[in-house]
Amino acid sequence: MDDRADSGDPGPAADLEELRTLLLGPEQQQLADLQARLDDPEERAADVAEVLPRVFLQHSQDPRFTAALTPPIEKAITTSVQRNPKPLADALFPVMGPAIRKAVSAGLASMVESLNRTLEQAVSRRSLQWRLEAWRTGKSFAELVLIKTLLYRVEQVFLIERKSGLLLQHVSAAHAAVQDADMVSGMLTAIKDFVQDSFRVESSDSLEALKVGDLSVWIEPGPHAIVAAVIRGSAPASLRGRLQEAVESIHLQFGDVLESFTGDASALAGTQQTLETCLSAEYRADDTAPRSRSTWVIAGLVLLGILVWAGLRWRTAERWSSYLEALRAEPGIVVVASDRTWGGFTVSGLRDPLARDPQELLVDTGLPSDDVHGVWTPYYALDPILVAARAASALRPPPGVTLTVRDGVLSADGAVTLEWVAEAARLAPLVAGVTSLDAAGALSGQIQSLVDAIEGQTLLFISGAARLTSGQEVALGRLAEETRQLEQIAGVTGLRFRVEVVGHTDSDGIEAANVPLSQARADFVRVSIAPAATTFLEVVSRGEGSRQPAVMSENSVDKQRNRRVQITVTRRTGSGE
Repeated sequence: MDDRADSGDPGPAADLEELRTLLLGPEQQQLADLQARLDDPEERAADVAEVLPRVFLQHSQDPRFTAALTPPIEKAITTSVQRNPKPLADALFPVMGPAIRKAVSAGLASMVESLNRTLEQAVSRRSLQWRLEAWRTGKSFAELVLIKTLLYRVEQVFLIERKSGLLLQHVSAAHAAVQDADMVSGMLTAIKDFVQDSFRVESSDSLEALKVGDLSVWIEPGPHAIVAAVIRGSAPASLRGRLQEAVESIHLQFGDVLESFTGDASALAGTQQTLETCLSAEYRADDTAPRSRSTWVIAGLVLLGILVWAGLRWRTAERWSSYLEALRAEPGIVVVASDRTWGGFTVSGLRDPLARDPQELLVDTGLPSDDVHGVWTPYYALDPILVAARAASALRPPPGVTLTVRDGVLSADGAVTLEWVAEAARLAPLVAGVTSLDAAGALSGQIQSLVDAIEGQTLLFISGAARLTSGQEVALGRLAEETRQLEQIAGVTGLRFRVEVVGHTDSDGIEAANVPLSQARADFVRVSIAPAATTFLEVVSRGEGSRQPAVMSENSVDKQRNRRVQITVTRRTGSGE
């Protein structure tokens, strides 16, 4: 056997492994760390995020890089907008507002300029000639005014790549007739090539201008791009300098992009502002300005007169409407027809004699009385206010008495006399709008006083007989007079009363004899006070015997108080009671 095996020695294999660890251990650890880093998605994402910004910066001008990123970015934006458009809208809000306002302002400015140019020639003698020419040629008046007054206008400006002839940028004036920009760019390039090939000019030479009808094309070349301006009319030579400045400015700002141009014109979007500075226009001074000014003054005066006339007419119409509304709201006036004529106004209808005078209402509106002709037919209105006034005129109530009408019933409120009530009750139904007089309210105080006086009377009788004690005849006469007055009031007002005469006795004797005695006493008083039978006043008698003594004492004085007749008055509500 091997002595090293017996002694526990690992042998050559262990030594070799230890040597391998010493020599290759760091590299193996690095490989293991790299493998773990590659297997960890978060670590890989962090590595990519660290280098991605530098990649974008280094390859931003590389068309291949742009072409590779465009599809996924477009798809991501589309998906985001479809899912929730609000974040993108919020991000674009600061940009969209100014852009929209700028576009609207430019459109309005162009519209106002065109409108002013048309209005300047709208009322002159020359405008009549131009309108006739516009009708003859089939052109619009605004277009003809532009042609007649325009010195020149730069309608379109093109930025074209010099080598390939590709259109890089294009701007146009408002309301300019714009053709396909790419087609125009290709046409200019083709014309330039044709001239160079046909007439043996140097390749460095450039086409400077074209003219077709009233349109001219001025071309200003640069090292890498040319600017072509489409001009209507005769432009001054100073415009050529402006085009040169535009070419120089574009090459100064975008020279590197133009030199390395590969077909992507988006990097040249900033040239639009420079090209827009070349869009200009100039109009012919109007040699008829004094005449136009006088024409405008006359037209302004005429317009002012029309406005004043319209304002006055509107104010008059408002006053007329107010007058009609006031007439319709006035009690006792019914407007049947109204009309407005060249000579003024006419209104017709019905008017109560007690209604307010329509001329007073006319003064309140401010309309001249001579301009309004009213035709009013008299009639009696049933308005409660007018009916009450009519009744007051006919019945002449005492001072302080107020008359009111409700549902045809005339009521009086205040201190009235019975004589006036009787006369008013006779005359009231003759007043238009009054069916009857209700004076109960006005006489309620007198009625209550009479009732209290009648019920306050107590007539005393001698013992065992139906004769009054000495001195009671005066009280009986007063009672008869009060009853007669109550009957008169009842006849005038239509109220109904029941007068009940109740006889009493003292406790002497038996009840069987006391009841007839008390009845005899009641009948005596009833006959004395009762007038002839009427519809409105009923007088009845009843004997109570000794059942309802005034006092319970048995002395002679108190017994005299029990030998009495008392009266009660009640108001009846119907003839059957």
